[in-house]
Amino acid sequence: MKRYIMTLAACLLLSTGALAADLFPNVALEGKISPEQRQYLGVPEQDARLSDIASDFVLVEVFSMYCPICQHDAPGVNEMFAKTLASDKADKVRFVGIAAGNTPFEVAFYRKKFDVRFPLFEDPDYTAHKAVGNVGTPAYYLVDMRDRKRAILLFHEGEIKDKDAFLKNMLELVGK
Repeated sequence: MKRYIMTLAACLLLSTGALAADLFPNVALEGKISPEQRQYLGVPEQDARLSDIASDFVLVEVFSMYCPICQHDAPGVNEMFAKTLASDKADKVRFVGIAAGNTPFEVAFYRKKFDVRFPLFEDPDYTAHKAVGNVGTPAYYLVDMRDRKRAILLFHEGEIKDKDAFLKNMLELVGK
């Protein structure tokens, strides 16, 4: 039994590590965000793409207003955002949310209800969601933007049970 569990654990770890060689698609960032959020991202006033974000790294959260795990995780993700802003890595990483299947109204509702401070973008036709492989929500990607190839350094699908460990891992990757 122990051998079976160890083999399964090794397979799971190796399958997640394979994502490190994958590239995040250059999705369109649709929707209205505040001038402060545009400045935070360094994007133009018109519609932008992920590659327009002026940052070394981007943490992308794919979520849905209707996802109960997303709703449950929202305060913790907000806390990770606040801790990142307060860290010495604040100038190296930006957070964005992509709302799979959600309209502008639904994104505004989610932003207000969960007091989300980082930019959220709608994806009413699931265009971005399809581009990332129809992942379950929530899904989190740490994307390396330095060489503009958008390499995925970290991926997590589902609830983040230990947000402190996730944040520590993310900030360590950003610091390399």
